[in-house]
Amino acid sequence: MFWGRGNWYKNSFHLLILSFTGLALITGLASKSLLVEAKQGLDVAYGQGASNDMLEQGGSIHTVLAVDPLQPAITLHTYKVAPGDNLTAIAQQFKVTEDTIRWANSDLVSPFSNEIEAGWELKIPQINGVLYRVHSGQTVDDIANVTGGNKIDIIELNQLVPPDYKIIEGQRLFIPNGNLSVSEVKVEGIPQGVFENPLSNPECAGYRYSRGFSSYHDGIDLARYPGCPIRAIATGTVVFAGWSPLAGFNVRIDHGGGIASKYYHGDGTFWVNVGDRVQQGQDIMMMGTTGNSTGIHLHISLFKNDVAVDPAPYIPF
Repeated sequence: MFWGRGNWYKNSFHLLILSFTGLALITGLASKSLLVEAKQGLDVAYGQGASNDMLEQGGSIHTVLAVDPLQPAITLHTYKVAPGDNLTAIAQQFKVTEDTIRWANSDLVSPFSNEIEAGWELKIPQINGVLYRVHSGQTVDDIANVTGGNKIDIIELNQLVPPDYKIIEGQRLFIPNGNLSVSEVKVEGIPQGVFENPLSNPECAGYRYSRGFSSYHDGIDLARYPGCPIRAIATGTVVFAGWSPLAGFNVRIDHGGGIASKYYHGDGTFWVNVGDRVQQGQDIMMMGTTGNSTGIHLHISLFKNDVAVDPAPYIPF
């Protein structure tokens, strides 16, 4: 471009090219630095493979993960129960489920009841899930099956070491979004003072006792016209919700420890489905007079290891 012109033009051209080259070099280095910082930011935000939601709730990787393998993998808040507190309100305050608190405090909170006492110090996990104590011979796959957790989440959150992800008896793992299988609950006999009246819904005021337990009647009958919402007597898992010839529309709940309750003769209105985890006092279906029934009422049965027992000593009504 400057062929045949003076040195001033050539020197100006060289200076211009040198300036552009220097600017490009500085810009390139700055861009590379920004990319490295961005990648580091992503690594931290996602816990280098862990769940982003987990870290948002836990604050940082240092507050979520534990050093001692026998200790839970997340921070546990301590909450002292005050007079008038209830499990549902505490769960809402900490933004976790009742069962998350229940399984973290299995030495205090009944597997059947939401009852808590003032003065108790409850351990509250930061996120929903099961605080699980490993049994002898269990593997990560076993625990995932028992709790319904995700194997990869269990490995990552609890920092289990590849390739075998070894766990030991007594080790405490936190299973995010898991729930304890009712088959894990071990109970001798039937506890008293933990079940709720199935007709405790205010709409059921004025119901009456109409028939008791006998060798040919495996439950008690509670009648109210024109019907009202029936509630679960205890926390558990719905194993049946549908139609049976004699029971009509009915619900069965497995409470664990071999204990189950059955609710007969509904009108076909269900608020639960098979597989749902229900809480004590939760509405499950509407009272009716379907199946082998001569009037609107609830027939409720209580079973221990598939054997019907008289509900009267255990269920308040």
